[in-house]
Amino acid sequence: MAQRINVAGVVLVVALLILVLGVSQGLSADWSSILKEAKAKYAKFEKEVKDMTIMQETKMVISEKDKKEMTSEMKMLRKGEKFRMETKMQMPDMPEGMGEMEIVIIYDGEDLWMISSFLGKKKLSDEEAHEYQTERNWWDLISEKAKIVGTEKVDKRECYVVETKEEKEFPFTRIWLDKKSLDLIKGERKQPKEETVLWVHSDFKKVKGDWEMPYKTEIYTGEKLVSTSLVKSLEINKGLSDDLFDPDKVKVKGFDMQEMMKKMMQEEKEEED
Repeated sequence: MAQRINVAGVVLVVALLILVLGVSQGLSADWSSILKEAKAKYAKFEKEVKDMTIMQETKMVISEKDKKEMTSEMKMLRKGEKFRMETKMQMPDMPEGMGEMEIVIIYDGEDLWMISSFLGKKKLSDEEAHEYQTERNWWDLISEKAKIVGTEKVDKRECYVVETKEEKEFPFTRIWLDKKSLDLIKGERKQPKEETVLWVHSDFKKVKGDWEMPYKTEIYTGEKLVSTSLVKSLEINKGLSDDLFDPDKVKVKGFDMQEMMKKMMQEEKEEED
């Protein structure tokens, strides 16, 4: 279960980091200048977009051998620094009629909270909160120590290839940024003794003016596709209430553990008969 929640956390990080911006003027190949431009453009975006709501569907491969997938529906809300993500997961191998697992992650401007069907409400520690990075964007996490190591064409887009090996907070060790728009096209993470993880963003659509977001994100470990996320809808400036970011006002449907065990035992008995 912990592994599945971590996967959801990875998807959340990606979802937050793909908030991208359009740059109408040319950029030099100096990284500090590019980073400065990105931050300036995002400051303008923040003034224009007060809140955002995204509906997203994600399919994660649980067992490639058995062709099992776990489907989750995500609703992501953002208002200034505050953030909320609601996830409903269709758990594989659960007894029929047991419903979905619900997880709500909230950053209320000061603390990060998790409210789930299994664990109830929990304030996350700094170490646990680091996994989600809810209140920050890629241009806040990456430092001027990153380096442009070349250019590469990705899906007809000419991209800067940026190395980020020294970054501790940043989830990628290498990123591909569209030279014209600074869209985050790909992200790669390489770690010793672990498979390389690759994020690929595509199907970019206009959000407001020249601002774009990818409506499709694929995650690979090695050469295996493990997750596909599709944005179903996106709304901005709907006047989201601050109550949505109050962990004390969140309710999720809990599991009846005794009923679940009873149904599992019943199913096992029926299979034996």
